[in-house]
Amino acid sequence: MVDSWQELDTDFLFVYGTLRRGFALHHHLMRMGAEFVATGEVQAELYDLGKFPGARKSTKPGRALAGEVYRLRQAGKALKVLDRVEGISPRTPEESLFQRATTDVVLPNGGRRVAWIYWLNERASARR
Repeated sequence: MVDSWQELDTDFLFVYGTLRRGFALHHHLMRMGAEFVATGEVQAELYDLGKFPGARKSTKPGRALAGEVYRLRQAGKALKVLDRVEGISPRTPEESLFQRATTDVVLPNGGRRVAWIYWLNERASARR
């Protein structure tokens, strides 16, 4: 999903779970000085993994997942920290529970933004 762990396509991040404001892991975004940009939606299906959710990209129309968009300061450094938070192994990302990729986010004003997202790995079992 990520061609190169060093190559950055964007400094925006879309979060839909425990990294959102008011949730357990949001302090990581605060500590790294991430700037809230807007709410947004991606075309995805949400899965209940118990203590946290996971999302997979959906090709079915009308499957919108709400979340928040942040601008990352020093995106390369920030994404390395977030990869660890999300349990991604840079050497074997295909075996991790989540995989980082870019996605198209629809903003409330109808605009679009390309942002990083942590998708649930297709190999991981998931509950609805």
